[in-house]
Amino acid sequence: MKQIIGISALLLAVAITVGGCFGSGLSRNEYTIATGSKAGVYYPIGETLAMILKKVFPEIKLNILETGGSVENLQLLKEGKVDMALVQNDIAFYATEGEAMFEGQKISNISGIATLFPEVVQIIVRKETGINTLNDMENHKIAVGTKDSGTFYNAQQILSLAGVWEKIDQQFINAGDAMKSLQEGKIDGFIFTSGLPNPSIVELAKKVEITIVPIAPEMVQKLVSTYSFYYPSSIEPNQYPGQTEEVSAIEINAIILSGPSLSENDQYLLTKNLFGQPNELGQSHPRLSKMTKNSLRRQMPVQLGKGAYKAHSETP
Repeated sequence: MKQIIGISALLLAVAITVGGCFGSGLSRNEYTIATGSKAGVYYPIGETLAMILKKVFPEIKLNILETGGSVENLQLLKEGKVDMALVQNDIAFYATEGEAMFEGQKISNISGIATLFPEVVQIIVRKETGINTLNDMENHKIAVGTKDSGTFYNAQQILSLAGVWEKIDQQFINAGDAMKSLQEGKIDGFIFTSGLPNPSIVELAKKVEITIVPIAPEMVQKLVSTYSFYYPSSIEPNQYPGQTEEVSAIEINAIILSGPSLSENDQYLLTKNLFGQPNELGQSHPRLSKMTKNSLRRQMPVQLGKGAYKAHSETP
């Protein structure tokens, strides 16, 4: 009981401290958010956030930076070159723990703002290859993302557990090049971690017949048990042309983080005005349509910033 009272008192003290040090105006006229490739989902999400912010603060500009994705974004945050960034939650986990691509380079000067939406690991192959399972991918040419990208690590973890990682012809190219190469018949398939449906894959499926390879339920459970950032998922029917059945899959979460260049007060105001009405965000972008007050802090591997904490506490 003493421990519970002590923790409660500490949380109350933090809340009082956090609640009493914020102003009503942003400190700058320009901010920058790192997103991803224009072929993916992060870039248009960044554009949506910029549009929302402009409505609230007409004099404020949110610059949208196209990047190579989560790994680059975390490095930009660490160096104070951007104020916010969209990142996969598994890559943020590696950064804060100093593991995988961040081995020996632990990042500690970042904080969480919000969890945005789930991203599904999608395994796409040309239908004519006859690939229908992970094991069928053996001896085929598969694009697994650029080295040290989020997609690369997802592909490596999944295919390693399936026992086929060393048995495929690994192609280290980004999603945009992978889709072009698949359309031209230069590769048999690719793996891409993205929100659903991915507009570029929709367009690809209109030009060439594709199959979405499922991750069998027992493999999903093995992945979830092995890695703390994976969750069971599915690709519902008709997400893509020709896809008429549900596909078993796994997902991670897209999150938004801030770095040392963003003050606590600015973090509070940006969080409050960008995410203060989560139920209305879907009107701006369908990818955000399922956000709720509870989902904003779900499965966040990075400590929530003080400004973001206060803003979420005020969210109705």
